[in-house]
Amino acid sequence: SPFLGHVVLQELSLLCKRDVNGVGMLYDLLRSRWLQALLKIYECLQHYLGKRPVPVMLQARALNREVVELLREAPQSAEIKELRRLLRAPHLKALLSAHDTVAQKDFEPTLPPLPDNIPENEEAMRIVCLVKNNQPLGATIKRHEITGDITVARVIHGGLADRSGLLYAGDKLVEVNGVPVEGLEPEQVINILALSQGTIMFKLIPVSDRPVSNQTTLYVRAMADYWPLQDPAIPCADAGLPFKKGEILQIVDQNDALWWQARKVSDLSACAGLIPSNHLLKR
Repeated sequence: SPFLGHVVLQELSLLCKRDVNGVGMLYDLLRSRWLQALLKIYECLQHYLGKRPVPVMLQARALNREVVELLREAPQSAEIKELRRLLRAPHLKALLSAHDTVAQKDFEPTLPPLPDNIPENEEAMRIVCLVKNNQPLGATIKRHEITGDITVARVIHGGLADRSGLLYAGDKLVEVNGVPVEGLEPEQVINILALSQGTIMFKLIPVSDRPVSNQTTLYVRAMADYWPLQDPAIPCADAGLPFKKGEILQIVDQNDALWWQARKVSDLSACAGLIPSNHLLKR
């Protein structure tokens, strides 16, 4: 570390006075700027990997003081004096202090531990944890017509499940937050998801063939008004996208022949929603 390097330099400086062979070269090496910079990078990596506490030298306030001291020793000019004045300004010191305070905190979500009672023979099982943070899950479920299994029907483009890359259409749900879903109706599973706050833990069997997205983006103009809550045929009204006649929509998914996924051109940052397919639309 830089601290250890400083101690070694002190020892070597004493040996240099005794003219020990090779010490001068080693002394110059350890004193070089590039090696000091490399050691600072090492300290940064150690900190961000969580292997040691934050060194004082990595704190913004300490670095600011170090720069001010270096500027004091540099040849003075109007630019250097102006920079020193800016670095010593109270508002900048307050900003750096806020940076150091925030940098010490851990804002990552805390995920629950994985269950201990996972049978060893369940190799196909997958545990998926998603943090909602007041966001909709962005996936719909259905009951398989033959097996009766609860499966993921579709993953909504741009939603939480889609961005996570952990859920796919066809995945079979086994448990949701520790509750077995076998024998439950899809509405009951949806109710469990709706009541879940923060973290949702899925135990599922992944679909054998994950769908490959090769969609071509289309832009269409709506030929009629559409209100999902008034459509009894929509698979999930809450996932529907309402629109008015004349609005331009971006079609992002056409895997389902009857229900496309789209978003309004006026709000392309929004999560996509379900719309009836092209019998209501015109390119």
